[in-house]
Amino acid sequence: MRVSRAGRGVVAAGLTLGLLALGGNAPAYAVDQVCENIASDQPDVLATERTGSPVQLMQVARAQEIAAERGRVPGAGVTVAVLDSGVADHELMDVVRPAGRPVRALVDHQGTSMAGLIAAQGTAEAPIGIAPGATILDVRVYDRRDPDDTSDEVGPRADLLLEGLRYVAGLPRGDVGVLVVGLSFARTPELDADLREVLADLSAKDVLVVAASGDRPTEESDALYPELGYDGEEPPHGEDVRPVIWPAAHPGVLAVNATATVLVEEEVVVDDADDDVLRSSATDLAAPTADAVSVAIDGRSTCLLPDISTIWAAAEVAGVAALVRSAFPAESARQVVARLESTATGSLRAATVLTGHGVVQPVEALTRPLRPTAEGDVGGTQVVAEGDQRAVAPQPKADVLASTKRNAVWWGLLAGGALIVAVLLRPVLARRRD
Repeated sequence: MRVSRAGRGVVAAGLTLGLLALGGNAPAYAVDQVCENIASDQPDVLATERTGSPVQLMQVARAQEIAAERGRVPGAGVTVAVLDSGVADHELMDVVRPAGRPVRALVDHQGTSMAGLIAAQGTAEAPIGIAPGATILDVRVYDRRDPDDTSDEVGPRADLLLEGLRYVAGLPRGDVGVLVVGLSFARTPELDADLREVLADLSAKDVLVVAASGDRPTEESDALYPELGYDGEEPPHGEDVRPVIWPAAHPGVLAVNATATVLVEEEVVVDDADDDVLRSSATDLAAPTADAVSVAIDGRSTCLLPDISTIWAAAEVAGVAALVRSAFPAESARQVVARLESTATGSLRAATVLTGHGVVQPVEALTRPLRPTAEGDVGGTQVVAEGDQRAVAPQPKADVLASTKRNAVWWGLLAGGALIVAVLLRPVLARRRD
C-alpha cells in the first residue's frame, strides 16, 4: 500500500527511528532537529552534524571548489529574493530586507529553510547552502500556511505574492539576480494576465524566476485538494497539472519538481515520487530534496528537512542558479537557464512531466564548454532517434561539364585517328607523285 508524503517522505529520519527502536546507536539529532519543530525562541543551539543528502547527490562541494578555483566565493555578487514566509536573521547567511516594510515575528520556518538551502555557510566538506556567497533578499508575502481561525496572521494569497513580485520588478536592474517562489495557487486567466505583466518587468530587469512545480495535496484542508486530491492508490492516469498550478506553469518561470532519490548510508536509493509531487508538462528541472540540511528559524541552529518537496527543490535550483550567475557574471538570466537545462541529467532526452529536462547538475553547468546565445540557444550536436545508421560513401557531386568532356574526348579520338591515317598514307601518295 502506498502512503502519503507525510508518512513516507521522511526517508532517512524514519530509518533512524527504526534503529532507535532496535537499540541502535543512532544520533539524537536525526530525530529532534527537524526544522519545523524548532521555534524562534529555541533556548539551545542545535547542530546537525550530518551532510545533507541533496548536496552530496548534486556534488555541491565540488561545484563550490570549482568556483573558488576561479577566484570567486560561490554566489558572490548575486542577490536571491525569497518570496515566502519570511527569513530569520541567521549567523550563517547574509539576509537583507526591503526598507520601509514592517518587521513581524516569524512563525513559519519555510522561508528560512529555503534561504538556508540557497546561501547558508557550511564547510568545504559539508556544505549547507549551494551559493553561500549570495545575499538573501527577504520579501515576506505571508505569515503562516495554516493560520488559526482566531489568528490575525496572514496566510498565503495570490494577490500578496503578486505584490511581492511587483516589488522586486520595481528594483533597479542588477539588484536581484534570482527570485524564488515556493507557493502554488489554483491557476486562473486573471492571475495569468497579472503574472504575464510582472514577469515582463522582471525579464527586463534580467531576474531569473524559479518556482516550485507543486507538492501533491494529501489532506482535504490543503488549498489545492479539491482540484488535485485523489482517493485511489495511484495518481490519475495521464496527470498534467499545467492548466491548474500557478505561477510555476507560466512559460516565463523556471518550474522545478523534486525527485525521491536519497542517500542512505552512502548508497543511492531511488523511490517513486508520485505521492509527493505533481506531474506537470511545465516542469523544467528537478532536484533531490529528502534529508536536506538547512538553518533554523532561531537564527543559530541547523536542522533537517526530511521530506520530498518541490519547495525545497525550487530553493536548491535557485541556489545553483546563483552559483552559476556568480561564475558567469556577463551572462543573462536566459543564458543561465540554458546552461542549467542543457547540462541536467537527461537533457538529451525528451522532457518529462516529473523531471523536465532532468536533474540539475551544478558541476556540469560550471564546467561544460558552452556559449549560450542571448536567446538561450546552446547549439551542439543533434540526437538522431531513428536508430543506428551504417556509414555510407558520400554521393559524388554532379558534374555540369560532363557532356562537354565526353564530346571533347570523341573529337580528340577522331582528330587522332585522322592524323594516323594521314601519316600512313603519306608514303603512298609520295610514290604516286614520283
